[in-house]
Amino acid sequence: MKLKLLVPVILSILIVNPSYSVSEQEFNEMKELLQNALIKINALEQAQKQNLSNSKSNVITKADKLSINTSGGGIKIKSGDQKFAIGGRLMMDYDNMDSGHQTENKSFSDMEWRRTRVNIKGSVNKHWSYKATWDFLSEGDKANLDEGYLKYDTTKGFYVTFGKTKADMMLEQRTSSKWISTIERGLLNAMNEKVNYLVGKPGDGAGIKLGFYNKENRLSGALSVYDAYKDDTDDDNDIIWHTTARLNYSPKIGNEFAHFGVSYGLADYKGEAANAELQIGIHQGDKTMLADAAAGDITTWGVEAAYVSGPFSLQAEYFDNDTELVNGSKGYEWDGFYGQLSYVVTGETRGYKWKGAIFDKIKPKGKMGAVEFVLRYEDISIDDADEGTVAASEVDVDRTVVGVNWYVTKTVKFMANYSSVSMDNQANPGGTNEDLDSAQLRAQYAF
Repeated sequence: MKLKLLVPVILSILIVNPSYSVSEQEFNEMKELLQNALIKINALEQAQKQNLSNSKSNVITKADKLSINTSGGGIKIKSGDQKFAIGGRLMMDYDNMDSGHQTENKSFSDMEWRRTRVNIKGSVNKHWSYKATWDFLSEGDKANLDEGYLKYDTTKGFYVTFGKTKADMMLEQRTSSKWISTIERGLLNAMNEKVNYLVGKPGDGAGIKLGFYNKENRLSGALSVYDAYKDDTDDDNDIIWHTTARLNYSPKIGNEFAHFGVSYGLADYKGEAANAELQIGIHQGDKTMLADAAAGDITTWGVEAAYVSGPFSLQAEYFDNDTELVNGSKGYEWDGFYGQLSYVVTGETRGYKWKGAIFDKIKPKGKMGAVEFVLRYEDISIDDADEGTVAASEVDVDRTVVGVNWYVTKTVKFMANYSSVSMDNQANPGGTNEDLDSAQLRAQYAF
């Protein structure tokens, strides 16, 4: 570049200063040399510019592959097939209940943090992914690992999951607590905490899940084997394996779709306690022991169905549990069902993920958010309770719930529920036979 600037200076000196005069032949030779030098300099400059342009282009291309999304309070980072995200949920509840919900038999109202969870999830490539969720409402000062697994997906319709995660049982239990339509899941799920495969909880153990999905036919399913029991006391029975299987079909026609599913579970409890212990529709209420047994084999099965057409949705499930005593004699059997109607008056549709066969969030379209009205009825019965169980006759529990949900944004949600429960042949936690009414409010932030 400097030589190029000197060319006109040299020529000017040769022209205006006679002491530097040369012959015409020498002048032409010098001129030719300088012209050749200029050509080479121009070529070098062009090459330099091209290299600089390529360097900048490479940097921009790499930057274009990296995306960072912080909308909603969480963070999502993506670079090609590699992904990483931080999310969570905060749920604050207010409960107001009749006296029968408490063993002290007095009316009760209080607020509580229902869930405070943080999770990380991501993928290493198109095959390997992971997720871990910590619950900060666990007993003690330490956060509890609520869920943690490693997943391998063949990308050809099959996957395997290793670790602590929900077993595949029941539509409502598989649907995230963030996106169910009532504040609490139904009586089928609240029936028993210890029989973890019944309610889909992973307990303190872990296991393996084999699953498949077929996009063309919208079929999905999974077979799971897990450590079933989280409060076992016999050192010789540390691991109580349970097996679950679930198959789902989710046909879609235009903007309408349906959901059909069946599930089956089997476990040998080796004499551990299997309590039919019910929390009657409200988390801060006390529990009622309906049946108890030193259990042997426990067999469950269920059917599930749903239909969604625009803002309208129907959802129903039936579930059956047959618990034998450890000596092989009959212990107790309970079964139940629920039916739920939902209508989004602002026109939005309930979200749905067909691969997992679960409901997802409602995404509000307008500035004022989405409003959903919910009506639900459910019933469970304890039958044939024989010797070795607490209950001595058939117990029947009915519950009706009406609710309204306001989805302010994709992450902020407010809920209000009113619930009425009646029990036959069983006293409520307060020791009376009166029906139980309760009102609940929830403020939720899910990111």
